[in-house]
Amino acid sequence: MKSFCATLIICLLSIGLSLPVSSESAKKGRSPCKLISSSEAISRAKQQSGGGKVVSVKLNANGAESVYRIRILVGEKRIKNLTIKACK
Repeated sequence: MKSFCATLIICLLSIGLSLPVSSESAKKGRSPCKLISSSEAISRAKQQSGGGKVVSVKLNANGAESVYRIRILVGEKRIKNLTIKACK
Protein backbone atom coordinates (compact mmCIF):
# COMPACT_ATOMS: atom_id res chain seq x y z
CA MET A 1 0.00 0.00 0.00
CA LYS A 2 2.85 2.38 0.82
CA SER A 3 4.46 1.83 -2.58
CA PHE A 4 1.13 2.56 -4.27
CA CYS A 5 0.80 5.84 -2.34
CA ALA A 6 4.38 6.81 -3.18
CA THR A 7 3.78 6.05 -6.87
CA LEU A 8 0.56 8.06 -6.84
CA ILE A 9 2.25 11.07 -5.27
CA ILE A 10 5.13 10.91 -7.76
CA CYS A 11 2.66 10.78 -10.65
CA LEU A 12 0.70 13.70 -9.26
CA LEU A 13 3.87 15.71 -8.75
CA SER A 14 5.02 15.11 -12.31
CA ILE A 15 1.62 16.11 -13.68
CA GLY A 16 1.53 19.25 -11.58
CA LEU A 17 4.96 20.33 -12.73
CA SER A 18 4.22 19.97 -16.44
CA LEU A 19 0.82 21.60 -16.85
CA PRO A 20 0.95 24.79 -18.95
CA VAL A 21 -1.18 27.81 -18.19
CA SER A 22 -4.14 27.92 -20.55
CA SER A 23 -3.90 30.49 -23.33
CA GLU A 24 -7.69 30.67 -23.20
CA SER A 25 -7.48 32.34 -19.80
CA ALA A 26 -5.22 35.01 -21.31
CA LYS A 27 -7.86 35.63 -24.00
CA LYS A 28 -10.49 36.28 -21.33
CA GLY A 29 -8.41 39.09 -19.83
CA ARG A 30 -6.87 37.04 -17.03
CA SER A 31 -3.16 37.44 -16.63
CA PRO A 32 -1.17 34.22 -16.89
CA CYS A 33 0.66 33.20 -13.76
CA LYS A 34 3.76 31.26 -12.88
CA LEU A 35 2.61 28.09 -11.13
CA ILE A 36 4.22 26.85 -7.96
CA SER A 37 5.15 23.18 -7.96
CA SER A 38 2.78 20.63 -6.49
CA SER A 39 5.44 19.76 -3.90
CA GLU A 40 5.49 23.41 -2.77
CA ALA A 41 1.68 23.36 -2.54
CA ILE A 42 1.85 20.14 -0.49
CA SER A 43 4.40 21.71 1.82
CA ARG A 44 2.15 24.74 2.38
CA ALA A 45 -0.90 22.53 2.96
CA LYS A 46 0.95 20.41 5.53
CA GLN A 47 2.04 23.59 7.30
CA GLN A 48 -1.56 24.85 7.44
CA SER A 49 -2.99 21.52 8.62
CA GLY A 50 -0.29 20.74 11.15
CA GLY A 51 1.01 17.74 9.19
CA GLY A 52 -0.55 14.53 8.03
CA LYS A 53 -0.53 12.20 5.04
CA VAL A 54 -1.39 13.54 1.59
CA VAL A 55 -4.30 11.65 0.07
CA SER A 56 -4.66 13.54 -3.21
CA VAL A 57 -3.48 16.61 -5.09
CA LYS A 58 -5.35 18.18 -8.00
CA LEU A 59 -4.50 21.31 -9.96
CA ASN A 60 -7.41 23.40 -11.19
CA ALA A 61 -5.65 25.53 -13.80
CA ASN A 62 -7.57 28.72 -14.48
CA GLY A 63 -4.96 31.38 -15.21
CA ALA A 64 -4.36 33.73 -12.29
CA GLU A 65 -7.11 31.94 -10.33
CA SER A 66 -5.37 28.54 -10.46
CA VAL A 67 -5.48 26.52 -7.24
CA TYR A 68 -4.32 23.19 -5.91
CA ARG A 69 -6.97 21.13 -4.13
CA ILE A 70 -5.21 19.00 -1.54
CA ARG A 71 -6.69 16.33 0.74
CA ILE A 72 -4.71 15.45 3.86
CA LEU A 73 -5.38 12.63 6.31
CA VAL A 74 -5.03 14.10 9.80
CA GLY A 75 -5.04 11.57 12.61
CA GLU A 76 -6.55 8.22 11.77
CA LYS A 77 -9.94 9.16 10.32
CA ARG A 78 -10.11 12.88 9.59
CA ILE A 79 -9.58 14.26 6.07
CA LYS A 80 -8.86 17.96 5.63
CA ASN A 81 -9.59 19.57 2.26
CA LEU A 82 -7.34 22.53 1.58
CA THR A 83 -7.14 25.02 -1.28
CA ILE A 84 -3.74 26.49 -2.03
CA LYS A 85 -3.23 29.29 -4.55
CA ALA A 86 -1.11 27.95 -7.41
CA CYS A 87 0.26 31.28 -8.65
CA LYS A 88 3.37 32.94 -7.28
